[in-house]
Amino acid sequence: MAIVFLMLGGALGTLSRYLVTAASQAVTPGSFPLGTVVVNVVGCYLIGLLSGLRQLSFLPPAWYLALGTGFLGAFTTFSSFALDAHTLGREGAWSRATLYVLANLVLGYLALVMGRATALRLGPSPFQPEP
Repeated sequence: MAIVFLMLGGALGTLSRYLVTAASQAVTPGSFPLGTVVVNVVGCYLIGLLSGLRQLSFLPPAWYLALGTGFLGAFTTFSSFALDAHTLGREGAWSRATLYVLANLVLGYLALVMGRATALRLGPSPFQPEP
């Protein structure tokens, strides 16, 4: 059954990635791949949140598999990130390429830290037995 949830998460992650990317590019048309930045930063926040919830035992392993590996594995786009950075560099847009790489790395890391902090502020899991 875990495989079914993994596949469902992957399908929903792919659809979500498409919708977020399309909406982001509609807001900021042009050659700067804003959609990939948005997807990667949101994905980093969510994986931080999920990993924090998992650490607190708020999230069963099967759900972490479906949401973390399935949904977020399909939703985030690190390979697209690398290709977009390469394309910007190949076009000679080095300042935009640098901004793009830094935005993904710095904002993604900060979003992950914030996601974990959000999860850990929830306190002890209601599913853990009292010591």
